Amino acid sequence: MRKEYETILGGLTFLALACAGYAFYALEAFVATTQALPVIFFGYLTILVVFFRALGLSLTSSKRRELTRHVEAHSAALSRNLRLAIQKNDYGHVVTDHRYDRVIEFLDSIQLSFDYHRIEPAVLDYVLTEIERVEREAREGGFDASDFPTDPAEFEHWCAAQMRHFGWDADVTKQGYDQGIDIVARKGALAIGLQVKRYNTPVGNKAIQEAYTGKGYYGLAGVGVLATAGFTPSARRLAATTGVILLSPHELPALDKKFGVEGCTEAWAI
Repeated sequence: MRKEYETILGGLTFLALACAGYAFYALEAFVATTQALPVIFFGYLTILVVFFRALGLSLTSSKRRELTRHVEAHSAALSRNLRLAIQKNDYGHVVTDHRYDRVIEFLDSIQLSFDYHRIEPAVLDYVLTEIERVEREAREGGFDASDFPTDPAEFEHWCAAQMRHFGWDADVTKQGYDQGIDIVARKGALAIGLQVKRYNTPVGNKAIQEAYTGKGYYGLAGVGVLATAGFTPSARRLAATTGVILLSPHELPALDKKFGVEGCTEAWAI
């Protein structure tokens, strides 16, 4: 909230307290308590509501709907970034929590019809609540992006199973002969490949290079690298150059959009 608004709010509060004090000074205690104070209190609340609404300092239903649309549109990336914003030690204790920073980054990256900075705390809490709702509904639908195996080989099969859940014909390639592609999947005429990394640290350039090589080997329309701990800045730059799509488990339900007609100009059947 801006300083000038805080000053006005402080002035209104002081005026309400002054009125309450005068009521006890000018009236009998019983009358002041039972009659004057309720009038002052509800009058104060009414003025606050009008004040906040007039200056756009409340999270109205229209603002909530607008935020919900953006959260749902970017739920996969937002879920991934919020998960990576929490760092735990070997004993499961949270060492750092930068979720609010990630939400601010999200809000600064979208187009809103209002200035969220004026009601920042309420907006931050609402976005976190909404992404929790989206994740809960996904779990109720049979998909939990955070409930993946710790074993890398099992993780490959888990990813393939989730892809099949969302309509892909997905198969895990034979270990040792995958040529940089762990999963080959098809939907209609579209054939894609994924290299998946069950790591605790960000994935580097090597995985991007291998996936790019595998694209040509299998004749795929598109390839991606799916990692549980994100990617190094160098890997992100290389992916942008080669066209390799970077993914997290949260984005498995959205592979249609990631590898859609607008993202792949050709689809090869293999």
